[in-house]
Amino acid sequence: MLTVMLAVSAVPVVRFYQSYWPRVVALPTMVRMRELREGGHWVSLNRVSPWVVRALVATEDRTFYSNFGISFEGIARSLLVDLTTHQFLEGGSTLTQQLVRDTLLSPDKTFRRKVAEALLAVLLTVIYSKREILSLYLNEVYLGNGYYGIGAASRGYFGVAANALTSAQATLVAGLPQAPSAYDPLVHLHQARARQWQVLSSMVQDGLLTRQQAVHIFHMPLGLRREGVSVKPDDRSHNSSNGRPR
Repeated sequence: MLTVMLAVSAVPVVRFYQSYWPRVVALPTMVRMRELREGGHWVSLNRVSPWVVRALVATEDRTFYSNFGISFEGIARSLLVDLTTHQFLEGGSTLTQQLVRDTLLSPDKTFRRKVAEALLAVLLTVIYSKREILSLYLNEVYLGNGYYGIGAASRGYFGVAANALTSAQATLVAGLPQAPSAYDPLVHLHQARARQWQVLSSMVQDGLLTRQQAVHIFHMPLGLRREGVSVKPDDRSHNSSNGRPR
């Protein structure tokens, strides 16, 4: 599959990797500098609540620890949708591909960019460990409300450090990367809570939680803050619509 993609897109692999190599090896520095510009600070993975990692992987890339930076199933699904619609709409991206797209590539939705994304995701998997990739991702990902990185989002939304996030807070944050503005809990709490239940459901499917545990976490207080003032949960988010629990 990847060979066919390379042939069709006519990407000279060696020259391609040579052109991106300096940026790939400098990626940790790039992410740190970006965080500083956005007013954030670097948070090492061992200073992030394990609930964040479990929820994120279950929701965004359940084969993260075993894949080589790309998902052939996701690529095939993406290509099928793109060819059917004649548009580049479908994502099918792993966490590593998302990291590549956010830091090394333009947002243009073209076939060549998708090939570049896959090639660079493989390269990152060769150079960096899974823990390093997770750390880079968690420090650069946009999580809504102007917050770049898990550290800024934890402080901004809940007033706590990333390692102090509860299971409820972590599962809410883990759902934000898909659509950070649409799921911003300070603006769209109902949508954010619905997304949180999707995250919890993914964790149940992966055997990380029982449904009873997921329901318990869903009903835990979030402790959301708006300019230092706690925000009460939206009661509408506790009904049973869209498969969410009572």
